[in-house]
Amino acid sequence: MEKALARREPIRLSYGAGQVMVTPEDQDVFFISAEKATEACREAVRVEERVARFKRGFLLPLHDWCVVNAERLSACYVPRPAGHVQVFVVTSSPRFDFELAEEVAALEMRLAKAGWRVGVSQLPRADELSTFFNLEGALEVYAQRGPAPQEGGQ
Repeated sequence: MEKALARREPIRLSYGAGQVMVTPEDQDVFFISAEKATEACREAVRVEERVARFKRGFLLPLHDWCVVNAERLSACYVPRPAGHVQVFVVTSSPRFDFELAEEVAALEMRLAKAGWRVGVSQLPRADELSTFFNLEGALEVYAQRGPAPQEGGQ
């Protein structure tokens, strides 16, 4: 026999309602003003929207570009941003690909015109990418199958 799940009613916060008690899963208890709780909810929605925009407007077009150029790429990384977004396109060749450089520049322009502060750099295949950027925490947007480059030559 199945038990009917009790439907929970949403909690309604009024901007001027006074104090709100918030109890997350870890059982900590927080008392904050309804104003701050409302603003925290707004900020959470804004962050979620920014992340969705970044995925849809930046990461997906970047990945699609990598797939189109897959025969000449081994990987693509986006390290943690520091003011602007930096992209490192790693070629499958140990030499600089001058033909790909034009396409990399066009990609950078296309992303910039879409409103992203971005720099796209081409890196020839290397054993130690940590020379160029910190792999820890970097997003791997694209990678060919096979062994991935190791940080610090490990």
